[in-house]
Amino acid sequence: MQDWEQTLEFLGKNGWSYAYVKCIDLEKGTDAYYVSIRRGEQRLISLRPTLAEAVRALSHLAVSGAA
Repeated sequence: MQDWEQTLEFLGKNGWSYAYVKCIDLEKGTDAYYVSIRRGEQRLISLRPTLAEAVRALSHLAVSGAA
């Protein structure tokens, strides 16, 4: 299991649901990952070049918001 998968599993155990999608910019020839996590009325979204970066950014936001 990769780090980002473990992070999403951890968030899931703490009440967050998630969705992610790979986006392709055909003009630039680049990929980006759109990740959304939600818990109740809270919703956080990240668009980053890698799935790991997107999940890490959201995890930091979710954890800092819980404190």
